[in-house]
Amino acid sequence: MRPQGKDVRLGGGVRTIRQFLDADLVDTMHVAVSPVKLGSGLQLWESPDELLDRFHLEVVPSPSRVTHHLFWRK
Repeated sequence: MRPQGKDVRLGGGVRTIRQFLDADLVDTMHVAVSPVKLGSGLQLWESPDELLDRFHLEVVPSPSRVTHHLFWRK
């Protein structure tokens, strides 16, 4: 069980988020995915399925075509 009142909100780019994921420091994560491709930047993942060994995943589409990926630790 997680201690109450110890949440930390992480913001940043792909490199920052990957560092926290690789260090196994993420308990929950909300990623909003837009259908628009901008340039040739870094990708957070090839597929969100690569995180399913550690996280549950709920994918929630929205009318704006943004897809929300909600992850929480197993």
